[in-house]
Amino acid sequence: MSLTRLSLIAVLVSACASGGGGSAAAPLSGEGSAYVYEAGGALHRRDTRAGRAEPIVRNVDEVLAAAASLGGRRLALAFRSGGATSVVAIDNETGAIANVHQGGVGAAYTLGWSTDGERLGVGIRDAGGGVRVVEGSGEARDMGCQSDEFVAWRSASEAIVSDRTNFYTVRSGDCGTLATVVPLGKSNIGFSPNGRRLAYYQDRSVTFANRAQPEVIPELWIAAHDGSGARVIADYQSRPQGSVWSPDGDRIVYEVVSRRWANTMHLVIYDVPGNSYSYEASEKQLGVPSDFGACWSPDGRRIAHERSYARVGQGLTYTTRHVVVRSGADEKVVFEELIGDAPAGASEEADLAPCQWMGTRHLLISTRRGQRLIGVDDGTVQELPADQRVLAAAVFGAAP
Repeated sequence: MSLTRLSLIAVLVSACASGGGGSAAAPLSGEGSAYVYEAGGALHRRDTRAGRAEPIVRNVDEVLAAAASLGGRRLALAFRSGGATSVVAIDNETGAIANVHQGGVGAAYTLGWSTDGERLGVGIRDAGGGVRVVEGSGEARDMGCQSDEFVAWRSASEAIVSDRTNFYTVRSGDCGTLATVVPLGKSNIGFSPNGRRLAYYQDRSVTFANRAQPEVIPELWIAAHDGSGARVIADYQSRPQGSVWSPDGDRIVYEVVSRRWANTMHLVIYDVPGNSYSYEASEKQLGVPSDFGACWSPDGRRIAHERSYARVGQGLTYTTRHVVVRSGADEKVVFEELIGDAPAGASEEADLAPCQWMGTRHLLISTRRGQRLIGVDDGTVQELPADQRVLAAAVFGAAP
């Protein structure tokens, strides 16, 4: 990078807040926080209430899968160590660890918490695999499934599993099948966190007047958990992608290609019971933004998402990145950083982990200088070291 470019970016960075209006050194609101992170071939837990960090799982060669509960207070983790794999459940509030499963070195796992964080489902793809259930008491048991992927909880008595061919709604007591969804002709099938509804993409062949050959464009469909009542909610004209369900399955947010501005994405929220759409596609102070990469708060009242602006200064092209929290028509920028040489659109953040809510008031995001845990209401920011990959975080003494 040239000295001119470095000087320009240094000037621009000095004008940008590292975390909205808050100080990067400010403590988070509440009595304290705890987070589990991967560093140096081990898993560690730092508890700011006790003012210390300590290893909780040593000799971690590779993290295979990780799933935090909606509030960040519990973490399920599958990892490889030497010639074996393991699954553990970690209570982030106390640091207690429960051993869930041990498997062979080639085993693969899928993990899923119930929306209240009280039950964990573990799909095990291994010799003699299946699905295991961990109840709130910490007791682990086999569900009795031939399927080896866990998808979602519907209730304490029903879950959704897959055998990598079909999806099944089953009884959690004995894995008896209640409904089957066949994914033939469907792609990117995603169930809502409470297992109430599903979304998928279905290709449509479209012939345009200015093209000799038809173009295949996916359309976004939704249905009940058993596949009934299927209907398209975003047709080929908007080129939908990146759909994410709210925790209660009543709303779904997805990205669409702007019909007015080139290389620009907008976010649309569809309300299923009300059959209504809402979106933000207006020009801002910095120009026309691209919005993408949404994630829902655990109570479903807000979304956070990525926003980027293509910028030009002194003949150099760069991007301003915002992380935005939105509730209805109200929005707030909670983080800002500059990215050199990145094009506008939804692709420049592909190397960063998606945003993740830790409770209803705190957001875990990735930056090029490490992760940040942000208090989205009061602007407090906790900077996390760049060599630590946080897997779950929780703030205590604040709203859940």
